[in-house]
Amino acid sequence: MYITNDHRRYYVGSEQHTSRGLFLMLLQEKGKPLTQDNLRAIVRKVALSQVGNFMMGYARIGGRSFVVSGSYGSDGLPMDVDSDTYNRGVPVPPELYTLWARGELDSAGNEATAFRRWAIKNIDVLYNV
Repeated sequence: MYITNDHRRYYVGSEQHTSRGLFLMLLQEKGKPLTQDNLRAIVRKVALSQVGNFMMGYARIGGRSFVVSGSYGSDGLPMDVDSDTYNRGVPVPPELYTLWARGELDSAGNEATAFRRWAIKNIDVLYNV
C-alpha cells in the first residue's frame, strides 16, 4: 500500500498504469502461523506496473528482490518471507492487526488510514531497516 499521496502515477499508452513511491508491506515468517504477535511491516520504494488486471513490481529488502502485488505486497495478505527478511520488519501493533484481520480480502480496507498514519509516524524505522 502506498503510504503517501505524492507517489507518482502515470499511464504508458492508453491503458498501461504505473505507480511508484513509498510502499508499506506486511511480512509473515515462512512456515509460521500468523498471529497478532508475529505480523511485521517494512517500507520500501516500489514501482508497480499493470500486468493484466494486476499491479505488480519488485521490492529490495536486505539485498534481495521480492515480487510485490497489490495491497501490502501480497494482494492484501502478508508476504511469506524467510526469517532474515522477516526480522528486518517492525512489529505491527496489536490494534492494527485487529483492524487488518477484520478488513476486506485482496485490498486495503477500512484499516488503510490507520496503517498509513502509523507508517508515516514510524517511517524512520520502517524504511531504514
